[in-house]
Amino acid sequence: MLNQLKVKEQRPAILLLCAIILCITIEPGQAGVYRWKDDSGKTVFGDTPPKDKTATTVTIENTGNSGTQFATPEQTKDIERDAKNRRHKKALSDSRQPYNNIDSYCRRYISELNKVEIYLQHTDTQRDRLKARDLRKLITKECAGNVLTKKFDDARCTRYRKDVSKTEIFLEHTPNPRDEQKIKDLQKQIARECR
Repeated sequence: MLNQLKVKEQRPAILLLCAIILCITIEPGQAGVYRWKDDSGKTVFGDTPPKDKTATTVTIENTGNSGTQFATPEQTKDIERDAKNRRHKKALSDSRQPYNNIDSYCRRYISELNKVEIYLQHTDTQRDRLKARDLRKLITKECAGNVLTKKFDDARCTRYRKDVSKTEIFLEHTPNPRDEQKIKDLQKQIARECR
């Protein structure tokens, strides 16, 4: 209890000491801050001194540009207009290519299903029939209903076309039935999937 009374008695002295240290450590700078005593005798700091009090100027250093700048109202309008234009252009490009708005896993399922169905046309196996059935169920369950009719123009289609070109070049000097069938299968897959 006695300690609490001593702290309460010392509080004004501690506040005064802090104010003095603050005044000593603040060096003159660019921003204007004023110090004065109010009616009750307390030291007050502010940016506008009262007319009826005597105030001393305390300027604080480092109040200039700290690296952050705010945009002017004109710059803000320009930024908003540019953002709106970018959103509009993106919406237009998305509406022109509706076929590519599909998840990558659905695209992979479609590609794999087409590959298996094309393979089943010339080599019918129970395992591939089950795989095709499972892929159709996955596509029905996880993807939109009409994804099987969509055509793409993506990296997968580019890879199919490159594979066809490479295999055709290889067949020119080393003909074999397996590669001839591979070209036919890839061409069917391109016809099914690619624009």
